[in-house]
Amino acid sequence: MKKTTAAQKSDRSTQWSSPASGDETSAALLHAAREILMTSGLPGLSLRRIAEAAGCTTMQVYSRFQGKDGLLQALFDEGFEVLAAAQRAIPLSMPAEKRVQQLCRAYLKIAAEYPQHYALMLGGHSADFTPPRESQERAMATLSHLVEAVANALPSGNDQARHASEVAHQILAFCHGWATLSAIGITDKTNVEAIDRAVSALLFRAGA
Repeated sequence: MKKTTAAQKSDRSTQWSSPASGDETSAALLHAAREILMTSGLPGLSLRRIAEAAGCTTMQVYSRFQGKDGLLQALFDEGFEVLAAAQRAIPLSMPAEKRVQQLCRAYLKIAAEYPQHYALMLGGHSADFTPPRESQERAMATLSHLVEAVANALPSGNDQARHASEVAHQILAFCHGWATLSAIGITDKTNVEAIDRAVSALLFRAGA
């Protein structure tokens, strides 16, 4: 019986993006790149390996994605799309501090479940890949959910938007640090109570 890979299970449980063109070859190449990324990490991503896994030629990678950078951009973008979807799923009606905590939990859950995507998104890109400006702007837009929630958790005052943005960046830095340390076993990624307490402490220090 053919085994189901972790990446294939992930494809079924996660609404990964499909190429806008709807082209089956593009979809196959993106799926192959995603599976190799999840199982072998960035070092395992070579055009030849991706093309062979997709049953395509390397020329088809160039014609659909303009080469490896285009595929890395697609993987980068879809990682942030999954993160944005997880953030949108947190109810706006939730109490403000609780919503900030839940947004952080969603962020850390993505980092833990898709570590190779997270490494591409926020853990340092491959030496020959820099996300283009439009991808970087879409990535930064995912921070708006946290900024809005933090603003609602803080008391109103002068220059609240700037203050909320600063606090949101502090909380994001904490989440990134926790995710990075969890990936190497120093912090416990399942200890959500500790995460909640740390987020509450940051909000309290900021004046919430």
